[in-house]
Amino acid sequence: MIKNNICDEVKLLVWALIDNEKSFEEIADLFDLEVGTRYQKGTVKWYNFCKVAKENQKKAFEKYGVELYRVAGNAAQKKHPWIGHELGKKYAQKSGKERMKTLRANGQISSYFSYAAKQLQKKYPNQSRNNMKKAHKTMKQKGTFKLHQKQAAIACLKKHPLQLKEMSMVAHSKHNLVELSRISRRNNSPYLFMGCVFDSNQEKQVCEKLVEAGLIDKPIEGKNIHFKINNYEIDFFIQRKIFLEFHPAFSWGYKKETNESYRVERQNVINSSAFCDCELFIINDIRKVNTIISEIKNRL
Repeated sequence: MIKNNICDEVKLLVWALIDNEKSFEEIADLFDLEVGTRYQKGTVKWYNFCKVAKENQKKAFEKYGVELYRVAGNAAQKKHPWIGHELGKKYAQKSGKERMKTLRANGQISSYFSYAAKQLQKKYPNQSRNNMKKAHKTMKQKGTFKLHQKQAAIACLKKHPLQLKEMSMVAHSKHNLVELSRISRRNNSPYLFMGCVFDSNQEKQVCEKLVEAGLIDKPIEGKNIHFKINNYEIDFFIQRKIFLEFHPAFSWGYKKETNESYRVERQNVINSSAFCDCELFIINDIRKVNTIISEIKNRL
C-alpha cells in the first residue's frame, strides 16, 4: 500500500511537470527515473502515456456516456477479431465460476438464466429452434432420439405434473390438431402420383383411375384433390361439380362408424357450404372404383 501511494505521488508530480512543459529528460533527472518507453512501467514516457490515456478516456465518457464500454469493445473486436476469443479462454471460465457462485449465494441463478434466455430470444429469434434441430439431428444419427424424448417427458412430468395437460389444452384451443396430424402424416407419406402426395396407396390408385378415365387432367393439391371446406377435406373435387371420397368405414374408441353414417356426415359438411348443389359419391371398397367412376361419367 505504501509503495502504491509513493507511485501515485510521483505520477501526480510528473503530470504536473508535463503540464508545465518540462522535457522528459529534465523530469527523468529530477526524479532519478529512466526516460524509457510507454511500455516500460515506472518510466517518464509511461507516466505520460497514462496521462494521455486518462484524458482520452474522459473525452470518450463525455461523448458516449455509459455506452463507452460497448463502443470500445466493438471497436477492439473489429480491429482485433481474435481478442475476444483469447480473452475468453484466459478469463471466462474463472469469471463464469465466480459469477455463478455469487448468483447461487443470492438465490438469483434461476432469474438470471430466464433473463438471459429472453434477451437471446429477442436478439436471435430462431437460435433456440436451430439449436434444437441440430440436437435432434445428432440424436437421430446416434439412435438416441426416442429415448431422450421419453426421458425428457418423464422428467417434465415428475417436476411439473400438470404442465403437459395444460400445454395440451392450449394446443387444442389454438390449433386444429386433426388437421396438423393429417399434414404431418401426409408429409411423410410415400404414396406419390404426378407430384401430389396421398394418405394411402388405395387413395392414390383412385386418383390414377380418375386421371385414366379423363375425369381429372392433373391432380392439384387444394383444387381437385384434398379440397378443403372449412376444417374438413374432401378427397376429390371433379370438374367442380362432383365430390368423391374414398373412405372405408372403420370404428375407434366408442365411435362406431358405418358407410351410411359417414355419408351423412360428409353430406352435412357439403350442404353447409357454398357447394351444396354438388353431388357426393363415396367409395368404401377399392373393388368398386370402376363402377363408381362409370356412374360419375354418366352424371357429367
